[in-house]
Amino acid sequence: MAIQLIIHDVEAIVRRGHMYNAEIIEIAAVRAIPDEGGKWQDAGHFHAYVRPQDVTSIPVVTTRFTGITESDMAGAKRFPEVLQTFLEWIGEDEYYLCSWSLSDRDYFISDCRRHGVSLDWIRNYNDIQKWFGRKFRLNQRSSLQNALELLQLEPEGQAHNALADTINTFRVLNAIYDAESPVFRLEKNDCSGRLKTEVVYEEEFHNNPFAKLQGLFE
Repeated sequence: MAIQLIIHDVEAIVRRGHMYNAEIIEIAAVRAIPDEGGKWQDAGHFHAYVRPQDVTSIPVVTTRFTGITESDMAGAKRFPEVLQTFLEWIGEDEYYLCSWSLSDRDYFISDCRRHGVSLDWIRNYNDIQKWFGRKFRLNQRSSLQNALELLQLEPEGQAHNALADTINTFRVLNAIYDAESPVFRLEKNDCSGRLKTEVVYEEEFHNNPFAKLQGLFE
């Protein structure tokens, strides 16, 4: 079976201090497959809005942050249906879920629990943000926007739009990827058992700007 990276981003309604009550409202992904030059080829995109269950309309603060409006929800399905479509899009080939940090993984776990759907698909998670930090020997995590600037890549689309962030994450990965470097070893793992937000904040980074957020979510 072919190897594929499912590079993805989600946007969610988040209430301060209640990360695990957040609801995903947008899912986007790029399917990346190996090319002959030792990089990754864009093999297709996924994008869908998700109708939230616990709110009747998209909060103004969420619209300001993500650009997502109530009109975007026209025709949007609930999380279980969108997830099923997403998993069908991923297909049967071996896959590695890749994102900029691991917070999206915990959003997926939370929404799967909320709706009583299986978590066994949440596996083989790899953190491109961590790879970027190791590549450049950074002592703190970098935002996606800062990574683009460092690499002199012009951002595509608007920040905090899930599809734009996914495409830009893919571009950063391809700019820094070296198949011979141990930095980019793809990890196999099972992330479905419990929320593991602490994994985002520990490791080798010091003066981590995300560490201050951890206390808000516990």
